[in-house]
Amino acid sequence: MSDHLYRHPHDDGVWIGSLAALDRLPAEIDAVVSLCRVGCAQVPARCESVQVWLIDQDGRNHNLDLVLTEAVDAVAALRAEDKRGFLHCAEGRSRTAAVAALYGARHRGVALDQAWQDVRDTLPGFAPQPFLRNAVARLARRSSAADGV
Repeated sequence: MSDHLYRHPHDDGVWIGSLAALDRLPAEIDAVVSLCRVGCAQVPARCESVQVWLIDQDGRNHNLDLVLTEAVDAVAALRAEDKRGFLHCAEGRSRTAAVAALYGARHRGVALDQAWQDVRDTLPGFAPQPFLRNAVARLARRSSAADGV
C-alpha cells in the first residue's frame, strides 16, 4: 500500500495523502477527513475524525455531488475552526486527488485547471477516476455560477 503525506498545494493547514500515513501524522494535525474505511483505532486519539463514504467506483455513490460537496465543506469547516487536517483515501491517488482539487477550487479560489495541476504535482500517484473528474468539474462550474463568475 502506498504511503503518501504531503501538504495541500493551496492550504498549508491541510495535508493530503493515503491511509498508511495515519501512522505517522505530524503532531500539528488535529483533524482527519477520511474518504475510505478506517479501523476504529487508526485515527490518532488526539484528532477529530470525519468520515465521508466516497466509493471509488463509478455508479456506486448514490449522490456523488453531495458526497463530494460534504467532503470539501468538512475540510473548510475544520479550517474555519483553525484545525489542521489530514485528507486521505486508501491510496491517496483518486478520491484524495479529486477532493483536494475541488477544495482548492471551491474554498481557496483557485481556477480548477490550476487546482488539478497543483494536486497532480503534489501527489505522486495522482490518478483520479474519470467519473470523479467529471463530478469535480460539474461542481466547480456550479460553484462559479453561484458566485457570479
